[in-house]
Amino acid sequence: MKKFVFCLMVCGLVFSLVFPAVGLAAWPKKPIKIMIPWPAGNDPSTMVATAMAPEMSKILGVPVKVVNKPGGGAVLATNELKNSRPDGYTMGLISIGPMITQVLRGKTPYKNEDLKPLGLVWSSPFTLAARADAPYNNLKELSDYGKTHDLKLAHWGLGAVPTLIAMNAAKIGGFKWKETAYKKLNPLLVVKGDADVITFSTPGIKDYVEAGQMKILACMLPQRLEQYPDVPTVAEAGYGDAYSIWFGAFVPAKTSDDIATQLSETFFKVMAMPKIQKVIKNVGVIPHPTGPDAARKQMGSELKNFGSIMKDLGIIQ
Repeated sequence: MKKFVFCLMVCGLVFSLVFPAVGLAAWPKKPIKIMIPWPAGNDPSTMVATAMAPEMSKILGVPVKVVNKPGGGAVLATNELKNSRPDGYTMGLISIGPMITQVLRGKTPYKNEDLKPLGLVWSSPFTLAARADAPYNNLKELSDYGKTHDLKLAHWGLGAVPTLIAMNAAKIGGFKWKETAYKKLNPLLVVKGDADVITFSTPGIKDYVEAGQMKILACMLPQRLEQYPDVPTVAEAGYGDAYSIWFGAFVPAKTSDDIATQLSETFFKVMAMPKIQKVIKNVGVIPHPTGPDAARKQMGSELKNFGSIMKDLGIIQ
């Protein structure tokens, strides 16, 4: 009996030496959760992820489900993701706010490095827009005008990412906004002349642009909008980096690189499928898949630059 047990132990040791990766090969073995820190409703990320989940399941061989956990400006779910087991069974779609600006403001119980990026995935199509008859058509003309005139910017608040992008553009352009935050931001503020420029999403101003009441000065995106190919991005115009209101895929920081890579490759493979690209287009987000290394580099730049802008505004010390 002792010889039998000894043989089993030897066999087990030999097996572990010959097949050291058997643990990884067995992953995944149970359902994978995609956590989204916003209410389901008409949330674009929820709609895209819900369409992607069955396709990811086919590739990975286990159920993939979307779980919405709203609250705290997305901080609650982001912190839950950070505290999840780093075993590849929980990933999250998190935006620039809870990952960058809220971290800078000290509003989070986690740090940026507590999560590992699988990559940035898409952006909400925000723009800077003005009345159609405004005496400026781009950020250069806006900056020249702002040096000798008051320019009132309508926005959601100083801590909002679109506002910070607009503030950075003004800093580079050498002028200051006469800014006003609104609880109920509406393009009519510009159309009626209550504000000169507004930070707003493209779908929300589309009808006003088509009616000849408003015009877009710049896109807050990594690339130009397909429907407005003549409008440059903020970065192209030279008024900031390729910032955007991005959404990224993340896992807990201690998740193994092998599992993170497999998750990342699966996610982007499914995201590139024609049927998923059609969903993305229908919900209105702008895809720009960015790998882990590029995501880390961009977030590092944003922490530095948005931190500088927020200090200038007195938001942080």
